[in-house]
Amino acid sequence: MFSPQGMCTTDSLHCDDAATLVDELDRVRRAQAGLEAERTRLLDELRRVSEAHQERIVSYDPGSPAAKKAARGEDPATDAADWVARSTRAEVACVLRVTERQAADLLRESRVLCADLPATMTALTSGEISYRHAAALVEDAEMFTPLHRGAFEDAVLAGRRDVTVHRFAHRSRRIREHLDPDTIQERAERAVKSRDVTVQPARDGMGWLMVYGPIMQVHLAHTLLTGTAKDEHDAGDPRTLGQLRFDALIDALLRNDRPVGVPDSADPAKSLRPVRVNVTLTVPALSLLGESEEPAVLDGYGPIPLDVAMTLAAGATSWRRVLTDPVTGIRLVYDRTTYKTPAALRTWLADRDGTCRFPGCDTPATGCETDHNLAWEHGGCTDHDNLAHLCKKHHRLKHHTRWTARLDDELLVWTSPTGHEYTTAGREDRGPALTPLRT
Repeated sequence: MFSPQGMCTTDSLHCDDAATLVDELDRVRRAQAGLEAERTRLLDELRRVSEAHQERIVSYDPGSPAAKKAARGEDPATDAADWVARSTRAEVACVLRVTERQAADLLRESRVLCADLPATMTALTSGEISYRHAAALVEDAEMFTPLHRGAFEDAVLAGRRDVTVHRFAHRSRRIREHLDPDTIQERAERAVKSRDVTVQPARDGMGWLMVYGPIMQVHLAHTLLTGTAKDEHDAGDPRTLGQLRFDALIDALLRNDRPVGVPDSADPAKSLRPVRVNVTLTVPALSLLGESEEPAVLDGYGPIPLDVAMTLAAGATSWRRVLTDPVTGIRLVYDRTTYKTPAALRTWLADRDGTCRFPGCDTPATGCETDHNLAWEHGGCTDHDNLAHLCKKHHRLKHHTRWTARLDDELLVWTSPTGHEYTTAGREDRGPALTPLRT
């Protein structure tokens, strides 16, 4: 700690206190790298212990629906090792509070680092490199067989280590190109199979549409969008090039053959190409009446402006009214009179849950299945306090492994095969409206 009297002024940036602060930053950097090295070792040890004790993770109940499906050959993922990997990945995601994809990357990287790249682990432990440096090296090292990864590692680490991640990764790729026995054409043919389009939500009703594919096609698409944007801009369109690129893309995908330079009609929904999709959009009744500024809520994203919600709603072929159960009188308890969740109860549950109720999963409830926490075959009832939405992946995980769940009021408490508990609550976007801060 440094007292105000002892701190240096902006006119003397190289005073003793500033130098000490820089030393502390360097110490923290090294300590952080050391902790990430320790995390890497723990992750790999957890993987190995889990693989060695499959019986403590995988469950098998001959009378369960999952077992019956497996017996009929309807479930492709019946290998115990696969369920161990899924369970381990899920627990790592829960304890580190990351996505399961990020957990899978950490487990994969830890396996390669601990088994095949000892010099990289030593450099990480001492703080010579960061975890991001190590991950960049792993990404290229995986292109080689374990037998040849050591030689590749030696070549990369022979260069300077006190460089940025970008420069370190560039060196790694360059060395891989020289050492890899496969040609870049062969690698490109393999990589093209992973092409994809994904969505990443952003703030203020916005989001990113990300395209991953062959660089030539991606560049060509961007060039065509830019050319269209420049033509419109040169013709006097006041929109920026970025806005015009986006509008040209949306025109090509969603609009009914409307030229890019022609603005939306007064009713934007009329120009949308008809596409049948299921979207859950919650619009407060008072907002519809103009008596409240509370925003609408789009499931899987969160609050969106009311005018955007009305544009989406204008194209809806049907509406569902969802109120609290005291008003609707929705029956919440069916005991054991039916296994299948009735439509009205399912609607109520979807409004309560919002998403899959496994920790960290954001799959909207509309794309999930209703699960009996206490299994039907074990006496569980089709009641609101014994049902929760789970996506197909986590529904199967619950039935094939020793993950268990129980509802405790509004919390769904999960117990992992290691005995650790993780909780999820219902949707968080239905709290009381807050008064905007005034400047």
